[in-house]
Amino acid sequence: MSQKMLENLKKELKEAVSKHYEYLKKSFTEETLYGYSLYTSEDVPDLYPVANKLSAIEVDKADAEYCYYRYCPNEWSDWDDFGMFSEVNEIITELYQEMNDDFLGYKKGVLRQAMQALLELESEGLFGEKNDERFLIVFLSDSANDIMNISAKELNTSNVYEEFTSIL
Repeated sequence: MSQKMLENLKKELKEAVSKHYEYLKKSFTEETLYGYSLYTSEDVPDLYPVANKLSAIEVDKADAEYCYYRYCPNEWSDWDDFGMFSEVNEIITELYQEMNDDFLGYKKGVLRQAMQALLELESEGLFGEKNDERFLIVFLSDSANDIMNISAKELNTSNVYEEFTSIL
């Protein structure tokens, strides 16, 4: 896998996430945006942002399913990337075509760049202060991929990580 393509993927991911997150914050001035995910499926054909607002959680805190709805991007409300991830997904398609004989390497490379992009943006302060109210993750639908657990642990407080692992 071309290291240059992977570096370009991370660069484009950081730009797309920054623009997208800032757009959401401006759009939801009356809402509390607490959750943000880079979302894909097990085969990692693409990456899309998914976000959630507190008002969109379908159950209240007393409900036994609260943590599931709070920490599972499958249940979140905001799926539109507003065309901001087109370049990211073009690069992913190119990587897939280049690496069709090393699918595992392709998958690990893309997920690693997604994780690194979020870590760098988190350390630059894009998502605000790391606290028990905020949740960030690289999420794969219908998967048990380690990147979900690793990203949840690295990007969030220990309390949020423990709540997230309670739904696994």
